[in-house]
Amino acid sequence: MRGCLKAAAILAAAAAVLPVEALAQNSLARGGMTIAEVAAIFEAHSFSATIKGEYEIAAEAWGYEFVVDGANCSGTERCTEFLFTVGFDLPDGFPLEQINVWNARELAGRAYLDEDGDPFLDHIVSVQSGRDTGAFYEGLILWLNALEDFDAFISEIVPPGA
Repeated sequence: MRGCLKAAAILAAAAAVLPVEALAQNSLARGGMTIAEVAAIFEAHSFSATIKGEYEIAAEAWGYEFVVDGANCSGTERCTEFLFTVGFDLPDGFPLEQINVWNARELAGRAYLDEDGDPFLDHIVSVQSGRDTGAFYEGLILWLNALEDFDAFISEIVPPGA
């Protein structure tokens, strides 16, 4: 009897783990969105999106130009993550300690400096399938709010025209 209970417990534990792994693999194999589906979401909300490559979009929204790159595409045209990135070209760069201030207090939008000391902001949006248009749009709005806040943050430290 004890042996049967142990075997049942082991089988139950394996069954609980195996479907999760299978779901994760299937999500990458069938899930995600194509760059064309992402561009269509931009256009449906009157934003600009130009497909630049297999996994890249040049986008414009709220007066900002930025790039959207597909990630975790697993060799298919469907990607489960999309990385939004923007850079600000400043004549004298931006202080690293201020980038650290931003990253310590903000949840959306990871900031960093490039090799010239110019500030960049990125944000990742994850999707499971082409039906996740609402989730993607919410991620886009979260990105745009972070981008707008980051622009204001930069302007506080380095006023425009300085």
